[in-house]
Amino acid sequence: MKRVVLMFIASLWICSSVYSQGLTQNQKEKIASDITALFDKSIKAAESIDSKGISDFVDDTLKAGFIDNGILLNSFDEVMRGYKEAIKGIKSNKFSVSNKKITVLADNAALLTVSGNASTTLEDGRTLTSSFAWTFVYSKVNDNWKIIHSHMSTPR
Repeated sequence: MKRVVLMFIASLWICSSVYSQGLTQNQKEKIASDITALFDKSIKAAESIDSKGISDFVDDTLKAGFIDNGILLNSFDEVMRGYKEAIKGIKSNKFSVSNKKITVLADNAALLTVSGNASTTLEDGRTLTSSFAWTFVYSKVNDNWKIIHSHMSTPR
């Protein structure tokens, strides 16, 4: 827990210092549009249960960690191991986004916060529903936007 709090404080400090970088409204809108397009593709990959497609949107070279329902995972490899186990028996997923906010921090950093509902159809025909709340930190890596950290949870 201490590590999560320290990461959160460091993120706030970084965000406050990089946000001072002046960007025009057009630049911010272009970045937000790029992030939206990337997020939409990642949702399609998740709905298709395409683990390779999901991995294509992530760069874990900074080892910033990923949080899944209160559990800190130190690497994206850990995330994917859990994901591959969790998708066993799943036929399809559908995500419905109800709230989405993109905050452009700099020409190479942005946050996306999103919430909504998910519907999962199992191979045995049952359908499970849940809500979700996610935060993604995007960074420009080799001229491509990539997720470098995420915090995903299922609200109670």
